Amino acid sequence: MDVELEALITEAARSDWAQEPSRRLAEGIEAHIVVPLSSRLKAALGHDEASQLARVIAWERCRELALNRPAAGVSWGYLANLVRWRLMDAVRSDLLRRQRHPLTHEPPELEVTHRSPLGPHLERIAAELEREGLPAGIARSLIQAASDGPPFYRSTVIMRLRRAGARGAQAEGLAWLLRGGPGRPSALARLAQGQAPEVVFGDPVVRRWIRAGAGRDLRFFGRRSLLAHRRAARLDRVSAA
Repeated sequence: MDVELEALITEAARSDWAQEPSRRLAEGIEAHIVVPLSSRLKAALGHDEASQLARVIAWERCRELALNRPAAGVSWGYLANLVRWRLMDAVRSDLLRRQRHPLTHEPPELEVTHRSPLGPHLERIAAELEREGLPAGIARSLIQAASDGPPFYRSTVIMRLRRAGARGAQAEGLAWLLRGGPGRPSALARLAQGQAPEVVFGDPVVRRWIRAGAGRDLRFFGRRSLLAHRRAARLDRVSAA
């Protein structure tokens, strides 16, 4: 049993995942889980994608362990194994997709209906999209399409969303919610770090991502920039015409 990990999880849970205890647990995850990740996993998934996935998986598992802890206790090695197994599953899934015969690239209809749950953080994001008016089935299918990686670069997330039927602004909004960008962590990353959903979804920037992801902000093109202003101006001219 690893007293340090047990204590960090207990402290964070008792504080209702307040910022300071969550930060200490996050630092432990970074040092014991993310930094020592296998170089083969990083090469297979991409360094940034593997690290981000490891953080999310470790956080979700820590929150589950706070509610239902094994009788034998937990340790950094136990948590590292869980993360490693999940990442290896992601690698195997990608390898199977690449090896699949071209005629079977499209999965059977029955296979689609048996997808696994999204997980607590993605389910919370889907619920916010539904509150903004996006039908629940569409919200879940778009989130599943976005997460059907690796790679998890924002550009590839947007590409998968467009292929799944999302419009340009909608795909941009969903990509910011799920992947984030330079200097702006995604809503998913903030939830995984232990921030309260009320804080995350009360952020005006995240609310704009939610509106765009639900298809209610056709002018959304990510961060404000000269290109964004030009695109918004074109939309204004089209609407006026």
